[in-house]
Amino acid sequence: MDKFDRIQQLHRLFKMHQRPVSLSTLAARMECTQRTVKRTIETMQNFLDAPIEYNRAGGGWQYVESPGALFELPGLWLTADELQSLTLLLNVLENLGNGLLNKELGFIDNQISRLLAARGIDPSALMEHIKVLPLGNRQLPGNTFQTVGESLLNRRRINIHYKSFKHQTTRRDISPQTLVYYRENWYLDAWCHLRGGLRTFSIARILRAETLPTATRQIPKQQLEAYFAGSYGIFAGTATDTARLRFFPEIAREIALQQWHPHQIGQWDGEDYLLSIPYSSDKELVQDILRHSPNVYIEAPAKLRQKVQDKLQEALALCLSRREPA
Repeated sequence: MDKFDRIQQLHRLFKMHQRPVSLSTLAARMECTQRTVKRTIETMQNFLDAPIEYNRAGGGWQYVESPGALFELPGLWLTADELQSLTLLLNVLENLGNGLLNKELGFIDNQISRLLAARGIDPSALMEHIKVLPLGNRQLPGNTFQTVGESLLNRRRINIHYKSFKHQTTRRDISPQTLVYYRENWYLDAWCHLRGGLRTFSIARILRAETLPTATRQIPKQQLEAYFAGSYGIFAGTATDTARLRFFPEIAREIALQQWHPHQIGQWDGEDYLLSIPYSSDKELVQDILRHSPNVYIEAPAKLRQKVQDKLQEALALCLSRREPA
């Protein structure tokens, strides 16, 4: 642990304790010698003007702060481990944001890099050993992400031009409620004033977004959770069916470690793993089942099994109809 970490740790210990703390207790908590604690106290007193004093009656050291003038360390003070964790977090956020957070996070990133350098840690060397691979993410158009985020925080409605999965474009006013990052893409849960109900919008499908001066229609948290959390995946709506899937031994143990739905029920049947999942729209569920074929069987409902079977037959027919180029 370097001197920066010890200063931060000692500062936190004094903030946590209202009574004087003995030198022996501080040394034990900081896992160092009492002489090291004393040097750290002197450094904070001499260079940071920390109001640390020894209380003879209490037999220990403490902050002596006047009301309205509580002492804080200047600037951004974090331990080396915290700085490295924060560097990793910023890298993840940058990848999740499709490069849209460069400007907003650049200053913080530079500050952290300087603090790491002061500790002899090269942040670029750190990131060489970490990879974030956002596969399947869609590119976000223009400043849409920023507009949506600002409108969400400022509680303002947005006028959007939205292109559906079937390439139909509509213009509508929405009241943003929650930003969701799901399966490598950003979505917006919002109240749609055109349809008069809650909807989920893919940020990548918003062609244009303009913040309106009108305040958003705020939907109670319980109503949002009941509408969006009750279904399978990102597709909203109260669950109307339950899929019962049997996974064969080849992938059973891997599936047993996964969470497909907050209310799923899993159990072992010999070497097979049975997974029950409530759902409303089956679109995403069908895709996941196809991804694990041929190591999964749909025991129920029959309509879900038929839909997956139809998809497989369509894929097979396409493969058989295509000829290899001469």
